[in-house]
Amino acid sequence: MKNKQRILIVDDERSILESLAILLSMDGYEVVTAQSGNSAIKLLKTQVFNLIISDVRMPEMSGMDLIKHVKQEYRESASNYGKIPVILMTAYSDVKIGIEAIKLGAFDYLTKPLDNEEFRIVIKNALDYFSVLDELNDLKKTGFLRGGIIGSSKAINSVLNDLNRVSKGFTTILLTGESGTGKELAARLIYEIYSKNSYDSKKIPFVPVNIAAIPDNLVESELFGYAKGTFTGAETDKTGLIKYADGGILFLDEIGDLPMQVQVKLLRILQEKTYRKLGSNKEESLSVKIIAATNKDLPVLISEGKFREDLYYRLNKINILMPPLREHKEDLPELIPHFIKKYSKSITSISQEALALLTEYDYPGNIRELENIIERACIYCGGSDTGEEFLSNKEIALECLPGYVLENNKDDRKEKLSLTVYNNTPDMDIRKTEDINLNDYMADIAGIFEKLNNKYGKLTLSNFIKEIENYIVTDRIKKENSKLEAAKTLGLSLRSLRYILSKRDNGR
Repeated sequence: MKNKQRILIVDDERSILESLAILLSMDGYEVVTAQSGNSAIKLLKTQVFNLIISDVRMPEMSGMDLIKHVKQEYRESASNYGKIPVILMTAYSDVKIGIEAIKLGAFDYLTKPLDNEEFRIVIKNALDYFSVLDELNDLKKTGFLRGGIIGSSKAINSVLNDLNRVSKGFTTILLTGESGTGKELAARLIYEIYSKNSYDSKKIPFVPVNIAAIPDNLVESELFGYAKGTFTGAETDKTGLIKYADGGILFLDEIGDLPMQVQVKLLRILQEKTYRKLGSNKEESLSVKIIAATNKDLPVLISEGKFREDLYYRLNKINILMPPLREHKEDLPELIPHFIKKYSKSITSISQEALALLTEYDYPGNIRELENIIERACIYCGGSDTGEEFLSNKEIALECLPGYVLENNKDDRKEKLSLTVYNNTPDMDIRKTEDINLNDYMADIAGIFEKLNNKYGKLTLSNFIKEIENYIVTDRIKKENSKLEAAKTLGLSLRSLRYILSKRDNGR
């Protein structure tokens, strides 16, 4: 039976401790409480926790001081407490406090009174985000070579285990899996491991060939070479790519696209270790190990007469399946920072709302698609200026993600990319987009702005917009009786909604 996740709650108000303990216990967590920062530190020295939730303003030691202690005191020690997620709570909605908390390493901060739905979501996100740490530490202890493969999930650990085990001695390996799952990275890791275990002092060649990128009528000559005079323009002998791989590894990517007439010659190499150049009668010997990869179902191709069954069984001695990203999305907290670092020098993190949305997406293009999404987000975030203080820490915000990711999230937390009218009429779609004359409505709003200016003197457009924004957000929260639902119906992230409220509470 899986152990319960343990949460430490720190607050000097007993009533808050008791209410939060009851709420989290009902959700299946094991809860321990402390009424001061010093008491929390004593508990951290003797017990293991998965999450810390702390109030900001407490006597003796504040929540800010506690998070500094947790992040600094244990950073270089054997304990993992320096990496435990910390969520701060405050009764004072202050943007500066929130930004400082995030900079100190807080996972998130919440404003009291807490919205139970929002609270539960933040708790779950924090625990999910850091759940990979134990598996990552276990993987480091094994001493596996990783190559460029990133992730600590069971699926990736299993693949790494297989790759490390079979790469020291093999004849052929078949890598299967959807496009974008990292088959070439796996092939290069096999080469790295094989090279390290080779007794040959000279460099072992690794020759990658993408079959799909070569026209069918040129595949044979590119792979096997040709003799002088074989065809018009063949003025000299040409060495094939297979010969360049002699004594090493030939990586045949997209093997399912290999023409049938070339499959026969590849089969002969696997059986006899010999081949002939195109247009030559001379047999040439070859010592090469072959890694083949495909995103196609080879047994289906065999049934359709497009792939040789005997070649399939020769290649399929060792089959390693690369898992699709949707089956190991717990690796996203490692993959995303890797791609951010690759594509941006100024952006250093990703917002929790954006991370939650990316966790919900299913990635038909797998890791390659994720990389493209992050590259695009880095460009959009790095070049945009929303004017919101939350982007001052150079993180990837929800607004920087592609529209198709926003439209496909499961919780319906969508950017409203078109004008949406909410209508409660029974015979209409509640979110039906209508063609309306905006000029009529804009004229009314402009008239209100003019009346206020005439009555009270100078009123800036910026303050007028803030007043409208504050009123609509507050009114929607009252109607929905939930910050989370209000954010959904307004097309906002929770963080954006809290930012609007904080501007109101701090005198705008």
